[in-house]
Amino acid sequence: MRNGNASLATFEVVPHPSGNTICLTSAGQRLTLRGKAVEFVLALTTTARGHFLTRDELHRLHAWKMMSSGSVGKQAARITDNINGRLSPIIEWGMKTGNWRLDPAVHDAIPEPTREQCRSILSRSDWKAILRFDVVPAQSAARWMQLCGSALADMTEGKAFVGYQKLRQAIELSDHEGIAAISDVLATRIGQALPRAHLPVPSIPATSAFLEAAEARRMAAYARLSPSDEWERQFDLLHRRLLRMVQSGDTATQAILFNAMAILARRLGRMEHALDCIREAAALAIFSGDIVLIQNISFNFGNIITGIAREDPTVFPPDTYLGLLQLDIELRERLQIGKDSAQAELLCAYLYHEQGKFDDAQRFLAKADVIIAQSRQALDLALRDRVFGLLACDTSARSSPAFAEGLAALRKSVDSYREHGNLIAAEEVNRDLLKRATV
Repeated sequence: MRNGNASLATFEVVPHPSGNTICLTSAGQRLTLRGKAVEFVLALTTTARGHFLTRDELHRLHAWKMMSSGSVGKQAARITDNINGRLSPIIEWGMKTGNWRLDPAVHDAIPEPTREQCRSILSRSDWKAILRFDVVPAQSAARWMQLCGSALADMTEGKAFVGYQKLRQAIELSDHEGIAAISDVLATRIGQALPRAHLPVPSIPATSAFLEAAEARRMAAYARLSPSDEWERQFDLLHRRLLRMVQSGDTATQAILFNAMAILARRLGRMEHALDCIREAAALAIFSGDIVLIQNISFNFGNIITGIAREDPTVFPPDTYLGLLQLDIELRERLQIGKDSAQAELLCAYLYHEQGKFDDAQRFLAKADVIIAQSRQALDLALRDRVFGLLACDTSARSSPAFAEGLAALRKSVDSYREHGNLIAAEEVNRDLLKRATV
């Protein structure tokens, strides 16, 4: 549709070299534009004669990329009405909120050197659109990376408290939203390894694909340690966030979300759903090449298969889940990663206890104790007390001090699970306790 006939004797576009303003002159009228209108006119000027600038093309420009698609169209329509109303109908539209172009006569009036200048300004804008942290001083970015990298190393070695203190220093270095988002994700991850789980950082309204991914990872980190009465809601929240990550094509973040959803589904007893989620997470993690993520997912995959095999031993042979748990241990021992948790060793000890292989269970419990001595991970401690208690009770006479020590460990495990909001695990251990205390 054409807004009007632009039979103009003169038309002039004068962009400022900085790209901050652009002046339009038509029939003696002069209009200075700022903000998003600058890139809009630059894009119109550099679009081929007779071709429309589409909403998607406008949406990719630096000043417009943070807006929703619908808001882009409405804002461009308002700018169009302002320019046509103040000067004359120089901009035509195919759809009011979708396609725009300069009137061909107006387009012809713009000399090529001006058009080339507009292209140059837009080119700089395209480069700025790629950069996410350009406003962060290099010195701050360097110090922030040093502290965060060292904090992650501390967490890997099981020194969560030391890492958390370094991270608190790092957070003070920049209030840039992207840096803050990454810091918040790390704070939640490291905080979960502390004796009392770090509360989730405040949710932020995501305004870009980058911040969407950061928020998704933060949500997944919290969901894994959320109280049992939140699991259903957390699963639904992660599912909705996953759909957005699928649309963005962020496969690494999808793996993290699928992994967290698999954990919640297993806890809720939805084993087939858990298997569906962990299978997706495993494939995406391998594709990402993230060894730490692969290690974590290998344990969860093995844990889920263990739960299914417990209900029906004919579904999976033992080497299926034991092989996945062994991969977790192998990656830690070979690459010295993941020392913040002894979950694989503890689960192996628990499984061998179930099979009556008490010597093997003791051997894996001893391996776990070496890691827990450094990590002091709260949920590892709860599971360790459960396994220790079961072994002590089932290998000792009822009248012995070792049997009493086993009962005390089971009580401690119940209290730990309750303290951390995992009421389902607390009830499971309480049944273990009552069975042995009343025999």
